[in-house]
Amino acid sequence: MIKTMITIGPRSCNAADIKLFAQQSTLFRLNGSHSDLKWHEDAIKLIRSTCPQAFIMLDVPGIKPRTANKKIVHIEKGEKVIFGKFTQFSSQKLIELTKPLPEYSKNLKTFSVNDGQFLFDVCDGDDDFIVGSSRESFELLTKKGLNIPESIYDEQEQYRIYHDFIEKVSHLDVSALGLSFVQTGELISEIRRLTDLLLISKVENSEGLRNVGSIAAVSDAIMIDRGDLVAEIGFENLFSGVEEIAQVTKSYGRPLIMATENLESMTERDVPSKSEVISLAHSAKIGVDCFMLSEETAVSENKHVIVQWLADFLSNEIPYQPVLGQIKIGKYKLIWEALAGFSDLPAIIASKSGYAMFDFLSFKPNSEFTIVTNSKKIEQIIKLYRQDINVIMKDFENIPSNQILNSVVSENHKELFTSSDQLLGIYVSNYLKIARANTLSIFDRTDYE
Repeated sequence: MIKTMITIGPRSCNAADIKLFAQQSTLFRLNGSHSDLKWHEDAIKLIRSTCPQAFIMLDVPGIKPRTANKKIVHIEKGEKVIFGKFTQFSSQKLIELTKPLPEYSKNLKTFSVNDGQFLFDVCDGDDDFIVGSSRESFELLTKKGLNIPESIYDEQEQYRIYHDFIEKVSHLDVSALGLSFVQTGELISEIRRLTDLLLISKVENSEGLRNVGSIAAVSDAIMIDRGDLVAEIGFENLFSGVEEIAQVTKSYGRPLIMATENLESMTERDVPSKSEVISLAHSAKIGVDCFMLSEETAVSENKHVIVQWLADFLSNEIPYQPVLGQIKIGKYKLIWEALAGFSDLPAIIASKSGYAMFDFLSFKPNSEFTIVTNSKKIEQIIKLYRQDINVIMKDFENIPSNQILNSVVSENHKELFTSSDQLLGIYVSNYLKIARANTLSIFDRTDYE
């Protein structure tokens, strides 16, 4: 069943709420962009004490500039507002930002704040500021993100921000880090040298969309943040962008998380909008493994109604319909494709690193299988997938390679032969840059009874 990831915020950071949430999901998220480190330390301890088996993702504050206003600011329709540093336009309203502006086109026509909700027409700009005329009157709340379409962020600065934050939180008991505005796979490879935690990359701007293949190839999971994505690539490109990210992510066998406004209307009502229901079903069909709830559980008084409604909805299985021809397994693709002839058999994969799981899932995403590994990281990643993946933790060191699968099947035959009289055994023995499925075996129930 598709999973739910629950954001813990100021109105849900208590043992009673977390205990109720844990009845539906053990996946939790904390947003490092809000509250201080002490708050997050206390929240993590509370989650662990209430739900010891919890998977906890901590969002790393990203490079996107946010408004630095400490109070609500009223902005009138047609009013010109400066975002950034103090300039010669001193008579106009100035909203300072928490981060430098990204590189953007001098032909830029519009930009927005609050995930594309409030649009501005560009009047002027430079490296340190941008001036816009508001298209409507609204109240600007604190710490709202500024989105500039087709912009490019400085990856060296992005690495520095991530590096400093990861050092600060290295003592926290979390499972994964959520990385915002990932634009290249190279950045993820650099971040991986800093931590052993899972890295969940958010694809949410045009540069990340262009490089989604290289990002998916080196990430542990991909998250689509539709709020920032639509503000960066435009409403007219959102549908195709979401489908492209989903197809590429699943072609690499990675878990896919859908974020932003999944059930926003339910913060004020007990049933979702029709468009939200259609959106959830579409996301399920294109391979989403997990829906993330944000404001719905962080600040809404209706949080438990929302979580229960989503759990009930997802209990009605919506099958993933993969796009054919999307396999991304490199030069060993033929070895894995040879398994297609065993379509009806559940599989058992022995892989020391566990990363062969990604290759298997890239072309058999709906298959029943068991992974045998000694990788704790794989054990955590499995929690994000929609399907139930059985994991058997085993040390390979003292077992001859030709006996590993037989040993595991013999020890676990009662559990492994529950749905079929035969198993397809896959052993991966060469741990180089890519997993090689170089030993195939068929195991029969009668040999172990």
